[in-house]
Amino acid sequence: QRQNNMSDYEYSDEESYEYCYTDDEDGTGMDEDDNPMDVSQTEREFSHGSHHHNLSDHNGDPKLFEKNDGPAIRMLPSEELKPIMHALVQDVADVCGCSESAAAILMREHKWDKERLLESYVDDPARVQKKCGVLARCQGSDICPPAAKKGPPQRNLRRHCEICMDEDGFDQDEMIGMPCAHEFCDCCWEGYFHNALSKGPLCIRETCPQAGCNELVTEEELTRAAPDLLPKFERYQLRSFVDTYSLARWCPGPGCEKVALARPGHDNHSGMYGGNNSNNAFTDVNIAHCDSCQTTFCFKCGEEPHAPVSCKLLSQWREKCRNESETANWILANTKPCPKCSSRIEKNQGCNHMTCSSCRYEFCWICMGNWADHGSNTGGYYKCNKFDAGTEDNGDQSDAAKAKRELNRYLHYYKRFHGHAQAQDFARKSVKDTEQRMVLLQEQNSTNTWADVEFLKTANELLVECRKVLKYTYVYAYYLTDKQKLSLFEYDQEMLERFTEKLSELSEKPLQEMNRIEVVNQTRAVDRFMKNVLKYVEEGMED
Repeated sequence: QRQNNMSDYEYSDEESYEYCYTDDEDGTGMDEDDNPMDVSQTEREFSHGSHHHNLSDHNGDPKLFEKNDGPAIRMLPSEELKPIMHALVQDVADVCGCSESAAAILMREHKWDKERLLESYVDDPARVQKKCGVLARCQGSDICPPAAKKGPPQRNLRRHCEICMDEDGFDQDEMIGMPCAHEFCDCCWEGYFHNALSKGPLCIRETCPQAGCNELVTEEELTRAAPDLLPKFERYQLRSFVDTYSLARWCPGPGCEKVALARPGHDNHSGMYGGNNSNNAFTDVNIAHCDSCQTTFCFKCGEEPHAPVSCKLLSQWREKCRNESETANWILANTKPCPKCSSRIEKNQGCNHMTCSSCRYEFCWICMGNWADHGSNTGGYYKCNKFDAGTEDNGDQSDAAKAKRELNRYLHYYKRFHGHAQAQDFARKSVKDTEQRMVLLQEQNSTNTWADVEFLKTANELLVECRKVLKYTYVYAYYLTDKQKLSLFEYDQEMLERFTEKLSELSEKPLQEMNRIEVVNQTRAVDRFMKNVLKYVEEGMED
């Protein structure tokens, strides 16, 4: 029944080939007024203690998503997350009855999960405080002698610094004490902080200079000893917040400092942490797009969008590829010999239909078989996408034979994963050259407008997306154990490869041979079919 429906995606010259481009197609769905956060207003609200709860709900999640129909993920400059961090800290400080510096450490050690912190804190506050290194800071005057804090100078009481061991000692106003009652001179504290911040982000986990003391140093001591270093320390605090907060992720774009901020409850979204059946992990709700560096990535794992495979399986696949890389790289060279004349051939375009420049033999780059065997009259397109275990199973059940069969199975999927990855890179490079081709195509006919040639850019951008999806279909198929579902999936995979290869051939034709109607129709067919395949997998491949 599914095969009979595949004809719905065929195209013909009789179909309407008008391709409309509107401003609504950019997919953002946001108006200019839908600014993710009004920073100045937020900071004004936070500056008044009575209003800090406006930034967070009862679970401490930021209320930056006023409209339910807005995007689930928004990109913000990292500085705009400071009010969120401060609001979370203030909430915990109020509930636990501790200072904000101690609350910040408690939240950081619990990955900024307020519920997780309070669950453990209610049972045994002292144990949690000690484990996090804020026991003395939370207990306050109960365990800290007055000498631990700066007070009026007492000239008749000289204090000794355990770091420099100055024989003359210091006045009390020259000493800075920790809540744990350990104190050191101003000069030694300044040197200590300069050394600590030279370690980078780890400086926020520095403990008291006294040997054996686990009390953490905070911005309170830094402000008194080296106030000029406070901005740098706060930047490291903010970076740590983004690194561990479940609703935030740095943009992986090179040099980009923007942060993806998800709607509260997003980290509990169905399927985000699941395995092969947790298909919601690759829906659009988990995809972030940075408007600064134009990087699109999966919010859960930070990788490029990887439908139809889940984050968990992708991680397993990458680990396996690292372990098997030497074997795979030995088999997958940059060039391949022509099956007929053995001339070395380098693949320099995205299409897998290869023609040897020496003997003009046409073959498939993936399976190296005769291209004539890849037509509908020979049993279907791209049958080489299926792994045939029967050719490997000769009844030998020895450990060596099993290992060989598993290796061959892995290499089957890895070769095709690698092949589509290379084709994706080529398609991405072609997009950069598309505008020049569009100019040349427009010049061929004086009546052509820019809208008349934009179909070429649309086709090339879709090719990048198709190659990416096809690449990850082989990861998904490798871990798919249900043979019936695997058979259905491989059929859809085969059809998507067929459509993609056809679109690749049409878009790579010389401009004088290019048929706009064919390219537009094929683009429409490929886009529709690809989305339906992903939806079919997301729904569990149930008929």
